[in-house]
Amino acid sequence: MLLYRVHPWIHGMDPTAPYGPLHIPPGQGAGRWDNPDLYALRYFSTTPDGAIAETFGHLATWSPGMLLVPGDADAVRALSTYEVPGASRFADLADPNVLRDLGVGRVTEVTERNKRRTQRLAAKIYDRGSWEGISWWSYYHPAITLVATWLRDGISCTETRPLSMDAPEIDEAARLIVRTVR
Repeated sequence: MLLYRVHPWIHGMDPTAPYGPLHIPPGQGAGRWDNPDLYALRYFSTTPDGAIAETFGHLATWSPGMLLVPGDADAVRALSTYEVPGASRFADLADPNVLRDLGVGRVTEVTERNKRRTQRLAAKIYDRGSWEGISWWSYYHPAITLVATWLRDGISCTETRPLSMDAPEIDEAARLIVRTVR
């Protein structure tokens, strides 16, 4: 399975070091599915344009400044492609049967941005031991599928390239979530 992520990058860095494509930033806990006492989590999208939309969706207008990395003139925003073991299973929170099995009474328990609730749900999914992570739809567009995984081994980065405003994936993401590109 291929997954995608936008991240700060410095060409030539050790892949697991800061600015490397396999780096897991310290200080997790603020994300909606984070439980740093249980696992380290990596967030991805199933498409390149989905990764871009999720990263920059909070901006109404997209411009070259969004590709800069604050505090480090050597770093750029990059799009990386990852390969995850094909046998990996993710709890699909768009599947009513999975929600029912997890005791989720209403889909709004997943869609609303209540971190305490979603972090508890993620801990429950992790504790079951049946899945390597979670998949759900993006706040910015339901056609975008996001994946969060606590897999430590088996994830490889197959490609990393710096993003530029003329990248076709930027245009695709902007069209999908209706953003202006300058």
